[in-house]
Amino acid sequence: MQSDLFKQVQIYELNTRIFCLENQCRIDEIPSWFLESQEVLAADWVWLMGVWKPSPRSVEICKSHEGLQREFKKALPDFSESDIIGSPYSIYEYLPNPILAKDMAQIRKFKRSLERIGKKLILDFVPNHMSVDTPLLDTHPDLFLIKESNEECHNSFLHKNGRRYYHGRDPYFDGWTDTVQWDFSHPDVLKMHYQILMSIADVCHGVRCDMAMLPLGDIFEKTHGKKGREYWRSLINEIRLKFPGFVFIGEVYWNREYDLQVQGFDFTYDKELYDRLKHKKSREISLHLQADSNYQLKSLRFLENHDEDRAYATFGEDSISYNSLLNFLPGGVLYHEGQSLGLETRLPVQIKRRKTETVKPDLYSYFQRAFHQLMIRKKYTVNISEMNFHCYEIQDYNPLILRHLYYLTDKKVGKAKMKIYNMELFIFNPENQPISGWVKLPDQTSDFVRDLFPSSVEFLDINTGKIFRKEKTEIIEKGIYVHLQPRQSHWFVSDSDLLKDSEDIFPTPEL
Repeated sequence: MQSDLFKQVQIYELNTRIFCLENQCRIDEIPSWFLESQEVLAADWVWLMGVWKPSPRSVEICKSHEGLQREFKKALPDFSESDIIGSPYSIYEYLPNPILAKDMAQIRKFKRSLERIGKKLILDFVPNHMSVDTPLLDTHPDLFLIKESNEECHNSFLHKNGRRYYHGRDPYFDGWTDTVQWDFSHPDVLKMHYQILMSIADVCHGVRCDMAMLPLGDIFEKTHGKKGREYWRSLINEIRLKFPGFVFIGEVYWNREYDLQVQGFDFTYDKELYDRLKHKKSREISLHLQADSNYQLKSLRFLENHDEDRAYATFGEDSISYNSLLNFLPGGVLYHEGQSLGLETRLPVQIKRRKTETVKPDLYSYFQRAFHQLMIRKKYTVNISEMNFHCYEIQDYNPLILRHLYYLTDKKVGKAKMKIYNMELFIFNPENQPISGWVKLPDQTSDFVRDLFPSSVEFLDINTGKIFRKEKTEIIEKGIYVHLQPRQSHWFVSDSDLLKDSEDIFPTPEL
């Protein structure tokens, strides 16, 4: 049986400002129940989104920005100006937001709390811009992009030092009016960013880099008409000399993911897969997952984050199958605070309060089973191998997405120990039509089924909580027969101990 090690990390994104306000705590006082939650225990890394000191000017701009005002009122029907706390991506300076921590030592304390449970801490780094009122404009005025003429334009602002600066922006949209653009053609910008990142790296294990493609030389030139200098490769190499293994995660679009991977990024956003899932492009989904294995290992998949609409609002019931799919892909998976509850309102990052929403019980139960299984995986060396499928409806290609994970565990029987072969099977129909046929398990799996299981094999379907019983001889001789509706999937788990635990922890429907 051809197999490889299955490598995957899970990242949990927390809206830190809202969490701490709701729980009346600072970062170093985050309650123990959070560290003991399924979301955190199933994760490898925790991303505290929005910890840096926000801009007072950003708050004022939000109060008069018509587009933002519409977003605020849509997300929060009883919205008032007192709910505005400014954008966490209009950073005044890289010091903690006072409502979250009084100093960097308190963030470092939380880092140690995560380390004690085997997790890593991720924080934000915004390479492209600072806030329009950052003190760095006073101390280092030449490091930001100056408009050559003092004529007013909508993508610039006049600073109190008498110079006109450009707002931070990308090549396709107007500037973010609460930001000022770094000048990536200036050699000292890299030195300044090295200093900033050194202070961040001292209190965490990695950074999520906002709009990470914007400092690339050709993109900076396309946006602002000036050639940018080499940036990421030099910066990443310098940081890792001091902090080996420091993690760089890039929010990247426009097919520049590979460019940043080769320059040192550990993960880049896989927005392409998100879009293909959103638009139900079945063959494109399958083809995308056949990309180079090194590229896959550095791709970060998600169904939602703070920039996207909520997963349930976008995908509805399909979000269960899609989330299960992500958990069988190499690389990284990002899940977002509130995603497991089925929340549907995307919260603008500039406000500090959210409305109450109804939890979706079936979705919540699914996520508890999924998190439970992800925690079990972390105890073992997990392998992935291929399965074959014979389809009755479509003959010219294999329409299903199939994944087979397996790992051995020790089970005590009396005073003796015996090896138990555990397997997870993921069978997904991305097509817009029902599909039925036989899934053939690898030969080695059939051998284990023959030697280690009784007359039948029980599978727990993580997606539904149902238990399926399959005859041993049928599995060995034919495989597993499936009939799947469009975008329906099974996440089968075979371990009998897990079946028992799951029935005790998560109620399952009667067959």
